[in-house]
Amino acid sequence: MSQPVSTQIRRALVAVLIARTAANAGLRIVYPFLPTISRGLGVSIATLSVLIAVRNFGGIAAPLAARTAETIGRRSMMTWAMGTVAVGTALTAIAPGFAVAGIGIVLVGLAKPAFDVPMQGWFGDRVPYERRGRILGITELTWSLALLVTVPVSGFLIAATSWRAPFVLISVMAVAGTIAIFVGIDDDRPPHRTKKPLKMTAPRVTMLALTFLFSVAAEIVFIVYGQWLEDSFGLSVAAIGLFTIVVVVAEMIGEGLVTWFGDRIGPHRMILLGLLVSIAAYLALGIVGGSIALAIVVVIAWLLSFEVTIVATIPLVSELATESRDRLLSLLAVLFCLGRVVGALIAQPIYSAGGIAASGWAAAGCCALATLLLLRVPPPVSRGHDPHAILLE
Repeated sequence: MSQPVSTQIRRALVAVLIARTAANAGLRIVYPFLPTISRGLGVSIATLSVLIAVRNFGGIAAPLAARTAETIGRRSMMTWAMGTVAVGTALTAIAPGFAVAGIGIVLVGLAKPAFDVPMQGWFGDRVPYERRGRILGITELTWSLALLVTVPVSGFLIAATSWRAPFVLISVMAVAGTIAIFVGIDDDRPPHRTKKPLKMTAPRVTMLALTFLFSVAAEIVFIVYGQWLEDSFGLSVAAIGLFTIVVVVAEMIGEGLVTWFGDRIGPHRMILLGLLVSIAAYLALGIVGGSIALAIVVVIAWLLSFEVTIVATIPLVSELATESRDRLLSLLAVLFCLGRVVGALIAQPIYSAGGIAASGWAAAGCCALATLLLLRVPPPVSRGHDPHAILLE
């Protein structure tokens, strides 16, 4: 980015990095410590997994968040969402049993899209499209940062105290994030509610459809890759846990590629590139054989390309409905959520029928169809000077 970022955008980015790292940590902290948390709550891993699946339906509430933001403003919506993350994680930390902990976990699932949609819309209104990939790419770095920042510390805290410790940590982080949003982002409460109806044009519907497809593809493999590593390479649970490092590295590289090159190449081309590499990576799953080194390379390629695809999709979609960014972005969250649900439902039957090769073929097929749909979507054209675009000083 050859020109400087405005003070307002810099302050907002710092606030979002603090807040969104906490919100993402609230979602992701459950996975690596699932057995420990289930034992602490006195329930089976299967029961806790069902609760996590229910939590993942939180994306369906995103359209409600978009409409609420039209009344109370995006900053207020983000502040309420972060407060909900703080309350949800605190409830889980002090829960006397599974029911209260479950309420806390589900609250975090509802709060996450309620934060993301107005946040993306806020930047979408203020950052020119030709520079939006970098700014939104920076916000997406918090997905991998959440894992990197909280998991190692949480491991030590659990060993020293109990399974509740990570939720206490994240609740404190969420309080800090709530304050950061209130202080760092300018208030945009409208003087009166202005409805922003969304017309579902062909490009908008097509983008939602292809997002659903590549979300299904990723979940088909994500659900079973740990089982594959154990079945094919005899890795222990501890060794599979070390794959967290591979996951974080791959995600950060993918997010970084969009951050640094997305605006130069263009989000549309970045999505196309991500889908094509995804197809190759999914197909390669079936030819890994017994080589753990090759498996690591393929997993990195898969996760990296998926991150490139989803991160580049956000700025592109934000420009497809300039009159109602939040509503289209909220539908994007819904379709991504539904894709994860469908992928999770069909992943195990596919793997049981044909192993990781079948999973790879199914995922590649979804991405191939998504690629064909993408070619039907014309890249957004910069609208030139926008009086609301204040990225530049």
